[in-house]
Amino acid sequence: MPMKSKKVNCDINLMIRGIGGQGVKLAGSIIGQAAIYDHRHAVQSMKYGSAITGGETRSEIKVSIERIIYPRMTDIDVYVALTQDDLENFFDAQIYLTATEVAKTIPKVIKDKLILAPMLTISEQVGSRKTMNMVLLGVLNQLFNLASDDSFEKAIEKLTAPKFHEINKKAYFAGKKFDLTKENPQRILKLANICKIDD
Repeated sequence: MPMKSKKVNCDINLMIRGIGGQGVKLAGSIIGQAAIYDHRHAVQSMKYGSAITGGETRSEIKVSIERIIYPRMTDIDVYVALTQDDLENFFDAQIYLTATEVAKTIPKVIKDKLILAPMLTISEQVGSRKTMNMVLLGVLNQLFNLASDDSFEKAIEKLTAPKFHEINKKAYFAGKKFDLTKENPQRILKLANICKIDD
């Protein structure tokens, strides 16, 4: 039985950066679709990189309880880096998230605002490294209550091929249920409470 997420009551701006082939665009699209299923508003803008050349890929997602008049992102609440380069060349944000396996060196200025999760390892345990973006979605929803689990499942089913539904949802819930206190002190995890949560 899927866990139910609590209802989030705020606007939130997310930026996900990686390289072509990591599923950055798809992750952003699923967040937006899940939010819409929860009767919220969402817009996404993207910068594409080639999966062959490993070019930069960026997804910017705004989620709001109100209609979004200005889709351009001026402030970043959550910055996700899926490569070491993206971690080092970060944008200003309230809080940062990356895969433990990526963070070989951490810029001092963001060290006290960075949440780590072993997303690559979790995806391997699920059965495929290609599901790391789904693990990311689970971790993000655990931290920020972006939408209900039911809405994320529906979005995954809508935006991915049927043959991948089972493993993608398995990866999502693996990220959602991962105990982040294994990798992070409570003082940093508390920084994720950037929204008012309604039961």
